[in-house]
Amino acid sequence: MKTIKQFFLGPYLYIFIVLIGITLKFYRIDQKLFWFDEVCTVQHTSGIPDCEYPGLIPLNEIKNISFYNDLYHLNKQNYTITAQLKGLFSSTQLTPLHYSFLIFWQRIVGDDYFDFRLFGVFIFILTLPFFFLLAKILYKSNLAGWVAVSMYAVSPYINLFSQEARYYILWSFFLIVLHYLLLQVIQHKSIRWWITYSLIAVFAMYTSPFSGIIIFGHFIYIWFFKKDLRLVYNINLLFIFVAYLPWIYSIFIHRGEIFSSLSWHSIDQSVPFWMPLMGQILYMISIFVSKLDYFEAFDQPSDNLPHGLLCAFILNLLVLTLLVISFIYLFRKSKKETNYFLLLIILPGFILFYMLDITRNGITSWWWRYFIFTSAGIFLVVTYFFFKKIEQGNLFYSAIYVGLVIMGIISILAISKSRNWYIGRQQVYIEDAHLISKAEKPLLITDYAFRTGMVDFMVVLIECKSENVDILRADPDIENMEEKLSHKDYAEIYVIHASEKLVENLKSQFGEKMEALKVEGISPMWQININ
Repeated sequence: MKTIKQFFLGPYLYIFIVLIGITLKFYRIDQKLFWFDEVCTVQHTSGIPDCEYPGLIPLNEIKNISFYNDLYHLNKQNYTITAQLKGLFSSTQLTPLHYSFLIFWQRIVGDDYFDFRLFGVFIFILTLPFFFLLAKILYKSNLAGWVAVSMYAVSPYINLFSQEARYYILWSFFLIVLHYLLLQVIQHKSIRWWITYSLIAVFAMYTSPFSGIIIFGHFIYIWFFKKDLRLVYNINLLFIFVAYLPWIYSIFIHRGEIFSSLSWHSIDQSVPFWMPLMGQILYMISIFVSKLDYFEAFDQPSDNLPHGLLCAFILNLLVLTLLVISFIYLFRKSKKETNYFLLLIILPGFILFYMLDITRNGITSWWWRYFIFTSAGIFLVVTYFFFKKIEQGNLFYSAIYVGLVIMGIISILAISKSRNWYIGRQQVYIEDAHLISKAEKPLLITDYAFRTGMVDFMVVLIECKSENVDILRADPDIENMEEKLSHKDYAEIYVIHASEKLVENLKSQFGEKMEALKVEGISPMWQININ
């Protein structure tokens, strides 16, 4: 028994778990759908405004799928770093720093879709030592550091966003470093720590403006608990504000476009008070266990619920109980300053998103990727509970910790089997690509009018497994289409992601030769028979 207790007090178990977590970041990373937001990542990295991307495709000309893929392999386009950065910082962006890093990453590592995802894995690995140090300095214990970093490593929530070509894991990295630097500033009061804190805060703001919520939490903490640091912290706030001021101006002058791009967060009907709360509770649970895709489950009719729903409900209830116990234990056993530090890096984000959802009929609390900036605090709360119980030699809670780690690993494996997870109704793109890939030599006619335009069309093309696909970007008023295609040897001709105007135009030209495809699960599509 004593040997087991000593084993939990040493680093080897936790190092082994961290190594498993790192390995899982590469597991099936190239198998998931490269979805809408990830395609946008490549576009933003190019420095070309989204609205100008369709203009890169010649109108009324047939191009092979390789032409489209080459457009999104940026190293083939011979863009200069200067041109990309200039284009990026002159466009409407909320998260420019992520794309700035990718401009250099694509040149060093590569510009395949897989390479863009590898950046997230790289940042995840960089995060691990800082998260260890954060927990260590907060709780004055190496064991706390090992418990925290091991849970972070096998979190299905963190795994999901580490494998995505988006800014979330970079954002989490900067905020974890920022928390660590604040504690170093408080402990050492050295100017080098202050300068480093301010620089990382600026980086965090340029990664996401919501970083301001965390900085606000730090400000409140300093104001009430470290009064001797008020003046110097305010000076640092002024520096951060001045450094971010150019982007504040950019956001202001582009506010109409930004608000328009975020309008999908709102829904038509009134949001009941409990709905954002439920989303936030499920988010906290998903940090540790994600056995069910809730968006898919809630979208099913009541007589077609997933088989794992009961098991997921039980696991969720157990994890929620653990979270409640961890918060209670923290407030009963930990120092008051530690409690408020953690609360001030967790609660402001929850409160802000809740109020936004209630006042504008929003569902932001259900899009859990936006909550990643609060996840470090939640990990640290649970860390305190487990590390104290393990330190005391409590084998019961040590076993619960191991069980939670195992459930995290199982959740990651479950997530990895799915082509898309927590991103909502993406199967249609997979089915479209499957249909096109099966064709011997297909021609796709489109004017990018489905949902959000060319980006949606690129999701389908990237998912296609065939290189023998031609595409015609057509003017909705195109004439003499039958004549243009009569000498072409295409096995299938599909009209896909097309506007109503283009569809009606082609129907008038082809008559009965054009018919709607009745295939379950695909987007609206028509087939033209000219043979």
